[in-house]
Amino acid sequence: GRLQGYINAYLTETDHENPSEETLAAARHTPEKDILEEVNRELAAERETEEEKNDEEKPQPSGAPADEQATTEAMESDTTEHRQDTQSPDTQEQVAPINQEKVTADEVNKIMQAVSQPDANQLLAASRGEFVEGISDPNDPKWVKGIQTRDSVYQNQPETGKTSPDVKQPEPVVQQEPEIVCNACGQTGGDNCPDCGAVMGDATYQETFDEENQVEAKEKDPVEMEGAEHPHNETAGSDPHRDCSDETGEASAPVATEIMWPSYFEPGRYENLPNEVYHSANGISSTMLKDARISLMYYHGRHIAGTIPNEESDALLRGRIIHSYVLETDKFADEYAIPVPVPEYVVTTSSELIAIIKKHNASLPALMTPEQMKEWIESYNSTLIQPLSVSAGAEETGILYGSLPVEFRRIPEGEKHTASAMKACIKEYNASLPPLLKTSGAREQLLDQIETVDPELAKKERAKSLPYNISGTKEQLTEIARKIRPELVTLEDWQKRQQEENAGKTFISPDMYEQAKNIHAALQNNTDAARLLNHPDRKSEISYFGFDEETGLEIRVRPDIEIRLPYESICADVKSVSLGYVRQERLKDRLHREIIERDYHLSAAMYCDVANLDKFFWIFVNKDAGYHWVVVVEASQELLELGRQEYRRTLRQINEALETNNWPAPITESYTDELNDFDLRRLEALSI
Repeated sequence: GRLQGYINAYLTETDHENPSEETLAAARHTPEKDILEEVNRELAAERETEEEKNDEEKPQPSGAPADEQATTEAMESDTTEHRQDTQSPDTQEQVAPINQEKVTADEVNKIMQAVSQPDANQLLAASRGEFVEGISDPNDPKWVKGIQTRDSVYQNQPETGKTSPDVKQPEPVVQQEPEIVCNACGQTGGDNCPDCGAVMGDATYQETFDEENQVEAKEKDPVEMEGAEHPHNETAGSDPHRDCSDETGEASAPVATEIMWPSYFEPGRYENLPNEVYHSANGISSTMLKDARISLMYYHGRHIAGTIPNEESDALLRGRIIHSYVLETDKFADEYAIPVPVPEYVVTTSSELIAIIKKHNASLPALMTPEQMKEWIESYNSTLIQPLSVSAGAEETGILYGSLPVEFRRIPEGEKHTASAMKACIKEYNASLPPLLKTSGAREQLLDQIETVDPELAKKERAKSLPYNISGTKEQLTEIARKIRPELVTLEDWQKRQQEENAGKTFISPDMYEQAKNIHAALQNNTDAARLLNHPDRKSEISYFGFDEETGLEIRVRPDIEIRLPYESICADVKSVSLGYVRQERLKDRLHREIIERDYHLSAAMYCDVANLDKFFWIFVNKDAGYHWVVVVEASQELLELGRQEYRRTLRQINEALETNNWPAPITESYTDELNDFDLRRLEALSI
């Protein structure tokens, strides 16, 4: 409606051959009479200029040049005044040059062809309010900001006479403004762009498209303006009239828009809905219905009270990995951390740590062993005078006393030489001797002994680096290895770095990734499966929200594959099973049992009803290593009807439980266990 109104108001057809007076007036059209007078003035000015030029070449008498020159200057000045406003002939004085000739109509037509007159398209554009060079008034208030003087405007105007070089015209002082470039067309100017104003200048027209392009406008990056003193950015929701605005400011950084999904989903079809958003959205899914078929107590504990946690099993994780890799291969790396081989430089085991320490120890200068230090001390002690024994008997002590130097034999003559007196003299003698170094103790104690007699040797030995211990826990060995190699990267370090780089993604093991790739290859090698997976109209993981007609409960579905054709709409689910050791003649029965036991038919019927689909297929693939057979199974209408009746009955049970707040257990009454048919036949056989 708004777009049609704009077309009717501004884009109506006009008679180009016979424009109306209003159109000519809006275009500032000059009547032919005025054009003829202007042409006559131009011709007269040219002839006058030629005559003056010829007069200047002739010799003039003395005293005359001054008067003639003054007259010529006055005439030129008067002619210049007439040329300054050719659009207002009524207010100008007509110049009647000497020997002025009238031109004919044919000459006028030729001159008009030489002068660039606006064509009908330009007149029509001017009538719509567009800026047309040579027609629109640049001094109009609506253009004064947006139009700068252009050379092309002067080229389209008739050439006027030139002023005398002797007369200096005052040049107007123009204030320099920052050059603004239009975001839409790239022209320089300000405010309303002359070339874009006709299309983007109408508020009604812009309002029509703002509603559709609002999101797109928000996501656009700021445009860098060339030649502008300050960049001017187009922001979301900005008025298009400001494409060439003279407002300046700093460029703002691009704003990254994040999709905000609603907290409540109305009935409808939703694409690109993340898994976590779908699984936390409103509505009962087919998986929740399967939990209700376990028992309403189980459903209540898991989905209402939250007393039963959702446990993540290896089978469920592998199923999600296979689904993501098969159906959305391009998004797989965004959700899962693809296993990367551990680089060779990463240290993974304790043996590698010990090898690093041993290599470092072997490169160190050799240390003196305790035995070598003891030998050195003993060799030094052997060069010293050995002290005399003080534990010998009386006779031996007397002999030792007699061997003492005279100054240490202090017992006076005539006194009795008792053993204690002689030992005292021997002790005094021993104390005067250089002390012997001890040969017992740890390495540092032995070095202390050596330092007393050879400080340089002890200092040199202490300067040597001690070898590191090669025994201990992995953490202790890692600490030692880091001292040797600060850049050491252990397996724990590398795994931590991988977790930081893949924050928010699910980590999977290499065998999970290989299994997904092998299953994907097997599916592509199967003709029927590949036809569904590679169909050009295939859509994956489309979410549907709706209401159950009978109970009014909110329900939701999310088929794996959706293909909508002109004649029918089909749906398919990829199911990985583990039926590797089953005889082939029994495999169809096992697959049917798999469908019934796992309520696959219930989900299929619910998908078809909520998403309005006609047919349903299962793509079964065996996930046992090396045995990835594939089969496509279509759900019959009877099977879909069975699933439909079962899921609707379950919805009625959930609705009743919600109304009564009664969530019964799977078994509510006591009972007597009876023999089944097989056991009865066994009983009969044994009773004979």
